Amino acid sequence: MAGWSREAVLTLYRMLLREGRKLQFTDRDYYASCIRREFRKNQALTRPEDKEKHLEKGQFFLQTKLGGLV
Repeated sequence: MAGWSREAVLTLYRMLLREGRKLQFTDRDYYASCIRREFRKNQALTRPEDKEKHLEKGQFFLQTKLGGLV
């Protein structure tokens, strides 16, 4: 996949937070704080390969219904 745009990254972030609102058996606040922490941590990545890997990981997490949490 070609480089991700800022808009695509923000959309993924918002979608992950929205999906977290559907959690029933997990602490929603903890989930949201983990998502925020991961995006802030990965904000400093400089290598395109690293960025791509982490964004694909987030997309996979979303597609698999939060890794089976939902």
